[in-house]
Amino acid sequence: MGVFKFNLTVYSSLGFVDTYIFARKMLRHLIPQTLNSAFMTLACKMRSLFLPPRLPRSLIYPHQQTPDKTPDHHHNPEVERLLKEELCGYPPYTARKIRHGFQDAIMIRDYKRRQVAAHYSDLRLRLNAIRKNTILPKEIIDIASLQIASLPRDSCWTRIKNRCVVTSRRRGVQDRWRISRIIWRRYADYNKMSGALWGAWSSNTQSVRRHMFWPPPKNQSVEEYIERYYKQIADN
Repeated sequence: MGVFKFNLTVYSSLGFVDTYIFARKMLRHLIPQTLNSAFMTLACKMRSLFLPPRLPRSLIYPHQQTPDKTPDHHHNPEVERLLKEELCGYPPYTARKIRHGFQDAIMIRDYKRRQVAAHYSDLRLRLNAIRKNTILPKEIIDIASLQIASLPRDSCWTRIKNRCVVTSRRRGVQDRWRISRIIWRRYADYNKMSGALWGAWSSNTQSVRRHMFWPPPKNQSVEEYIERYYKQIADN
């Protein structure tokens, strides 16, 4: 109200009517603000009555922040001990080059498709055998066709696409190992891929099997010719 009196004093020179209008405007703005603040104070006091009592400070564990010594950046003895004893030489999570487990949602979908296809494989094999049978009556063949059409779509093995089991990569997958060419090369470089050898070339780079014709030459028997053929397969 001190501000209100000050403003009345300042604007008293404007006349009685102007001062009265100004006073009404000030009261119109001041009364709602005063009521709002009073209601807020009353609400806070009523809320404090229903709140549970506060815990004494003696029961609260005093948290003390004691700065630890920053470990060395390289060759920290504590880290070396943990790697050797706790992790058995296995690198920590941030240092792993390959993330194990499911890589993405597509890899999980492929895994579920393989489970469904394996579950319905025997049933689909028998139903397809009935469908392609030319001796059975037409009604039985139609029933088998309806049954195989009612099976889940993922029960067909053609829905399965080979993916890399390590990185979930779709292209460049070696079907024999089910890993991508990048992971295959990474394992083969460090002698972790069974049967993988470094490529070697010699002066005789011409494929012998490609230039073996049939029938064999007259000066060579059939047994020697076939033995030479299988020997070249074993060498390659």
